[in-house]
Amino acid sequence: MGIPENILHARQTFLSHFTDSQRSTANNLLLEAVRAGCSEPHQVVGYALETARRRCHLEAAQTLLLLAELDFEALLAGARWALWWESLPYAERQRLKAERSEPVIERWMAGQPPTEKQLRYLHNLGYRGPTPANRLEASRLIDELVKGVRHV
Repeated sequence: MGIPENILHARQTFLSHFTDSQRSTANNLLLEAVRAGCSEPHQVVGYALETARRRCHLEAAQTLLLLAELDFEALLAGARWALWWESLPYAERQRLKAERSEPVIERWMAGQPPTEKQLRYLHNLGYRGPTPANRLEASRLIDELVKGVRHV
């Protein structure tokens, strides 16, 4: 099960108003409200705005306060996402986080050279092929060799 389209759209609408460095704080302001017992979007927004006023030194809090004036519907969309997210079982939230982060991690690994530890492990597994181009390739080779999918 992935994220329902309407919830995904709500989250994107909300987050589009924040810089990358502000997004986790903005999400957390809404999630704190739900965790504190708010169960309706307007309650979540009210609680998050009150928290933002107390934390006005944070850029994300300032943006959240501004958003209340400029695009209240986006703020409500974020609240709907937070309510949905917190309604999920912990294991499902963890699965969705991992699913969302996997492509980001793989892109980063593809841009990094293989580590010495990976190269030693490949050698210890009997791999004698060409040196992997990056950490991702090395990791995949290791997985294949450990599972016995690839022959040395």
